[in-house]
Amino acid sequence: MDDLASGEASQKKVAQVADAAVIARQELQAAERQLKDLTSYNQYMQGMVADQERELTTLQNQLNEVELTRQGLVPLLLKMQSDLETWVASDLPLRSTDRAARLQTLKETLARADVSEAEKFRVLLQAYQVEAEYGSRLDVWQQHLTLEGTERLVDVVALGRIALLAMTTDGSGAWRWSAEVKAWQPLDAAWHDAIGQAIALAKEKQTPSLLTLPLSTARQEISQ
Repeated sequence: MDDLASGEASQKKVAQVADAAVIARQELQAAERQLKDLTSYNQYMQGMVADQERELTTLQNQLNEVELTRQGLVPLLLKMQSDLETWVASDLPLRSTDRAARLQTLKETLARADVSEAEKFRVLLQAYQVEAEYGSRLDVWQQHLTLEGTERLVDVVALGRIALLAMTTDGSGAWRWSAEVKAWQPLDAAWHDAIGQAIALAKEKQTPSLLTLPLSTARQEISQ
């Protein structure tokens, strides 16, 4: 009986050892699978990090290019602003109050750090466009001018940049701007009807088929 009991005990221990070996093998296999999965995940993450680093490098290069473009754009904007101010100062005094206000707004806009370069460029181009339009339209506005030593309220009419004329609101006096001497010069009464007609047409926003006016340039008449 003792030998039988001893044999059963030994067999039981062998079975326990075998079971433990199976469990250990299973655990080892599970650990190997987990290690393999971790290795694959690590390689995937390394690829992701490498891609992000390349993307960051590309973005940084783009930012550097933008900064270089900005550095080149700012001097261009300032030069265009200066050129526009010089042009207005030497031009006929068309809507002087409006133009001065527009130039001041432009100057303030270009100096603001919270305005993008794109918006600054848009405002600048808009100012240039307005200046260009002055040269191709029949325009009229009221303005106080000092004429022959007296301040008068007059209707000012401009035929592009060819003729700039002024007439009192009662039609009793008229003047033309001389680009040569840069001053207002009185006109004979013979011009009053033509200037009055131009003012009426401009107020009605009509384009005249034929209009003879004293010019602000060297020539004396224009037919349009």
